[in-house]
Amino acid sequence: MVEIAILDDEKFLVDSLELEITALGHRVKPFYEARPFLDYIQVAEPDLVFLDLQLPDIHGMEVLHTIRQTLRSALTIIMTAHGDMESAIQALKGGAFDYLNKPFELDEIGIIIERALNENKLIREVEHHRQRASSNVRLDDFIGSSEPVKKLHHIVTMLTRIDNTTILLRGASGTGKNLIAKAIHNLSARADKQFIDVNCAAIPENLLESELFGYEKGAFTDAKKRKIGLVELADGGTLFLDEVGDLPLPMQVKLLRFLESKTFRRVGGTMEVAVDVLIISATNLDLEEATCQKRFRQDLYYRLNVVPIKIPPLKARGEDILLLADHYLERFARKFRKPILTMDDDAREAFLMYDWPGNVRELKNLIERFVVLSSDPVITHDDLPTVMKACLQHKGPAGTAARDSGVGFEEKLAEFERDMINETLAKCGGNKTEAAALLGISRYSLLRKMKRLSNTGLS
Repeated sequence: MVEIAILDDEKFLVDSLELEITALGHRVKPFYEARPFLDYIQVAEPDLVFLDLQLPDIHGMEVLHTIRQTLRSALTIIMTAHGDMESAIQALKGGAFDYLNKPFELDEIGIIIERALNENKLIREVEHHRQRASSNVRLDDFIGSSEPVKKLHHIVTMLTRIDNTTILLRGASGTGKNLIAKAIHNLSARADKQFIDVNCAAIPENLLESELFGYEKGAFTDAKKRKIGLVELADGGTLFLDEVGDLPLPMQVKLLRFLESKTFRRVGGTMEVAVDVLIISATNLDLEEATCQKRFRQDLYYRLNVVPIKIPPLKARGEDILLLADHYLERFARKFRKPILTMDDDAREAFLMYDWPGNVRELKNLIERFVVLSSDPVITHDDLPTVMKACLQHKGPAGTAARDSGVGFEEKLAEFERDMINETLAKCGGNKTEAAALLGISRYSLLRKMKRLSNTGLS
């Protein structure tokens, strides 16, 4: 049942409204002074408030401000004396949903309640879907046991002890910046609040300000009612600004001001709205170069870069590549209700040698394609994209492809690998990490090759 609060010092009006609203099937909480109402909203959350601006103890604009700070989803209908349009306009700019001029017909009440509750329902649904999409993400979902991933997990775990800072996630497209942002939120004290994900590159420049900060009724031609912005929806929770490097310069100025004060004005508004949000931003751009080229404000860069976190590219994560491949093979098999595929040694070797320019996103999409289209239980060399097949073909001496060679090639290939590895290790004084870097493979791949060669008696 919807709960509606009425705050007005005219007892006859309050009693009349209570009868009308109760007849519509809603629960009513009547108040004649501001202080009892303010005590009430500390322990309850009405869906809608009818508020008179002229109250005997506290001015209605102060009450409206408290409502906006305390009840994030409740909407307020202002009741003001006939002819006092200036007060009504100020109230709308201060966050009221609509207004009624006294005296008004009781028939108007049902219409305005229906409109307000539909708006309230929409706000709650948006918040619910956003929260549901991110609430199940855990840090363990960033799969891997490589050193770069262990370091990343450690940094994220440390950050969850800090309630309010500014975090900048750096990394190429497809590395998992969005996942890390959600994991930070879910491990923090803000986990039960909203995680609002804003893709700065996906919103048209002329809509950015109103999408982020909202607008007041009448702010422009099509502004028929007040709109709550994404920043305000994130109050108490986390605001994730993805692709922040793509913000146009005019919007960078407004974002900097907001970051410094944690307050903003809705488009067309005059009142400062304060919010408490954790700011996480992300970019795949070189912001240092962008600042030198005057495409990104230096002061904004310093404000965002308080806690920088580098998300490693997939090619630097070694055997994590195979862990992720196996994970997605199982996941998509469940999704499409198909048998779990496996990969033969050549395919697994190609996965390790490939550079993965599209990172985890590219790997995930490739595995999904295998599961959807494959009619065989094993993914082989022949199933791989041409660019990945080339990784194996270039393994052999003089660029000879393994599958095109004659008898004894496997033995020759093993000898070639052994000699190359031994020579490189000698150059690096036995340091396997440096040797792997020179060979263009991961340390884990080098160790696996050494173990395989040892088993053949060629090490």
